[in-house]
Amino acid sequence: MVPELKLAELLCTRLCHDLTGPIGAVANGAEFLSEEGSDLQGQALELINSSAAQAVSRLQFYRKAYGRINEDGEADLAEQKKIASDFFAGSKVTLDWPDLHTTASGVSVSYKMGRLLLNMIVLAQATLLRGGTLAVRIAVQDTMKDISITATGVSIKWDKEIEDALASRTDLTVLTPKTVQAYLTRRLADELRATLAWTLEESSMVLTVRQLLTPPAEE
Repeated sequence: MVPELKLAELLCTRLCHDLTGPIGAVANGAEFLSEEGSDLQGQALELINSSAAQAVSRLQFYRKAYGRINEDGEADLAEQKKIASDFFAGSKVTLDWPDLHTTASGVSVSYKMGRLLLNMIVLAQATLLRGGTLAVRIAVQDTMKDISITATGVSIKWDKEIEDALASRTDLTVLTPKTVQAYLTRRLADELRATLAWTLEESSMVLTVRQLLTPPAEE
């Protein structure tokens, strides 16, 4: 078992890496503005605004994916869809998440399952080297909940070390910022007693989770 401190350190490393780009761009824009007589002020303001918005979107997403959540209750899937959409705004990844698969259509999952969903999205989008589409689908039945994330793109990258971490085959002493996302996703699924599976093709990767529910007792 990885010590909780090490897990936190690896996730912080990953988070800081993801925030370095937009925050650095804000700093560059501010530097342009400080130069007297610069004719790039309009572009600098645009860079600052877009980069600041990107940094905020990433923080909001990771707060939901990595932060502490309520133990009980239902996740707001419409809110999570918006958070995910904002996360990918301006990127080469397009989010395909119909309202049919949110609370707007009566679909619901627990807070913990909602958190697992966001971590699955992070894991799936990392396979899209040149961008592509992430399709989110949620099926809820009386005794089962299924979530699938399909990543489709020109170039799909799925490393064996990622697969090993997701399948609990990794030597946990050598877990890295690159593999920690797969490890965390696996742990979240295990806490829910849910089954994780994945299929890989030339231009797509499908990540699925299935949670069997206890049927209501008959009166």
